[in-house]
Amino acid sequence: MKLIFALLLIIFLAFSGYHLSFRCLRLPLFARRFYLTGTEFLFLGLLLGPQFFNLFDTETQMGLAPLADLLLGWIGLLFGFQFEIKKLRRFPAEYLLAAVMEGLLTLSLVFSATYLTLPLLIDISASMRIVASITLAAAAACTAQTGLALMAGDSIAGSPRILRLLRYISGIDGLSALLVFGLAFTLCHTGSSDPWPWALGKVAAVNLGASMGLLFLFTLFLALRLQESELVLVVIGMALLTSGMASALNFSPLLANFFVGFWIVNLSRKKERIYHILVTVEKPTYLMLLLFLGVHMRLESLWIPVLAAGYCFYRFLGKLLAGFLVTRLTPDFRQYPRFLGFGLLDQGGLPVAILLDFHRGFPGRPTEVVITFALLAVIFNDFLSQNFLQRLLKMDK
Repeated sequence: MKLIFALLLIIFLAFSGYHLSFRCLRLPLFARRFYLTGTEFLFLGLLLGPQFFNLFDTETQMGLAPLADLLLGWIGLLFGFQFEIKKLRRFPAEYLLAAVMEGLLTLSLVFSATYLTLPLLIDISASMRIVASITLAAAAACTAQTGLALMAGDSIAGSPRILRLLRYISGIDGLSALLVFGLAFTLCHTGSSDPWPWALGKVAAVNLGASMGLLFLFTLFLALRLQESELVLVVIGMALLTSGMASALNFSPLLANFFVGFWIVNLSRKKERIYHILVTVEKPTYLMLLLFLGVHMRLESLWIPVLAAGYCFYRFLGKLLAGFLVTRLTPDFRQYPRFLGFGLLDQGGLPVAILLDFHRGFPGRPTEVVITFALLAVIFNDFLSQNFLQRLLKMDK
């Protein structure tokens, strides 16, 4: 009964919050960013979790795990739909190079910094140290367009070329982050005495084969003439089957559904209808992700905000250095300000999904500490990014 009540409460809060959050109210910019990004649902989840009301105890969380997998699958499908090759070809190849370079440079710097410092700050095993460092680096590499959307029209009107570049990088750099995050799952679930390249290849082959089999099944369904209600059922079934398969294989539902979404958007004639179905419940899905993560947060130490500030600093340095190298090493981008990283500090919703997927795949005390300070760092970035974005736009004028 408690599980049913918790499920109904989550659905009620998410869909009621959808009508209350993401609204342009007349609030100060500080409060408006907090409100428009749905951050309050993190703290609502914290209140409902074991630290306070304990509505979502351990048993209830285990019962709701399939819902969390479905949410991750839905986000993965949506993210995969961003990579339609026909549309990506409209941009110069240099844009893709800049986005990939920026993402990989940020990943490398944040991974190195967190890998070296994590054992000094929390009690963590060697294998979990690698996984946590990869996860934090992947979350740090992601960029969102929230800051650009909240900027006043007159403040961005004079910088069309840099805005075009920032929007493109924001949409693409999450790809390298997601692929590297999937590598962490593959490395840590090899479980074999074989040499790690061979074990890695076997795990990747099993997951790829299962994904291709499901994709073939989905292609058969999508080849039929389907009414809207039937197509909705097919899309939900796609997310459920792919997420269930990934969970059974100890893989990432987020990444598995990303591959499915990528192939569907490039092969299916029903891609516009499917995308409309996916995006209809995007915001409630995001709010439910925040609720689930809030339940797993553990604000038990005054060191947690300090860790969050340190991780936020690592990410800031990574984005700043990556933006500098992109503008200096690529001849076509030397016309842009060298502090391009100032416009890449917003993180958005993909890091939230990565952190929840990390908790689902690697539960435990170190994981809860990592996602707690990582989520606080996401909030810090949300509030810092606006000021630095304004500085970048002033440099471009």
